[in-house]
Amino acid sequence: MKAAIFIFISIMFSLSINEENYAGQYSFKSRNYYESINLKESRQFIYNYKNEFISYEIKGNYRISNDSLVLDSNPQRDKIIIKEYNEGNKKNSLIIVKDKEGNILTYHIYIILLDDKVICLRDQWDKTKIKNQTIKGFYIVDTKGLQSPTYFKKGKFSNNFEVQFETKRVFENEIWIIEKDKIKPIGMDGEYQNYYLEKND
Repeated sequence: MKAAIFIFISIMFSLSINEENYAGQYSFKSRNYYESINLKESRQFIYNYKNEFISYEIKGNYRISNDSLVLDSNPQRDKIIIKEYNEGNKKNSLIIVKDKEGNILTYHIYIILLDDKVICLRDQWDKTKIKNQTIKGFYIVDTKGLQSPTYFKKGKFSNNFEVQFETKRVFENEIWIIEKDKIKPIGMDGEYQNYYLEKND
């Protein structure tokens, strides 16, 4: 029994040391662009993003898994909330998009049809009408490049969708790659970027 307790404490201690070794601030800066993440020893993080047009800060919790940094926003928010129903012409679909505060926004929408063909409709405002097509799902990209998860409709006959889109970035079990003293981040488009956040001295 004592041996089992000793092993458990040793493992927890080694994990604690491992995570503390990664604590610190990592950043990338170029002309008109700045991105950083501060990993605290308390396993909390502060993420900052700035460019010419937008600036925001996100707080959350992190954990280390092998060579990966796993991020979760705190408080956590839904990236997208959708209410669907059947109304009007069954051959047509209507998608109404607003932010979480109920404001209308400009967006690009990618419609997935039953045959998995994807149609991109750019610079949509308030609502999107799709005529004579049965949709399987869709995802939304705002003008900052922030992409929603792909949504697949639940009801067989649903053709109206009211969307609440989270315009602030959300980390939800998001995995960044750790390589020595640098981190490869994922961008707002959900893809790994071609640069690293490097640890500050």
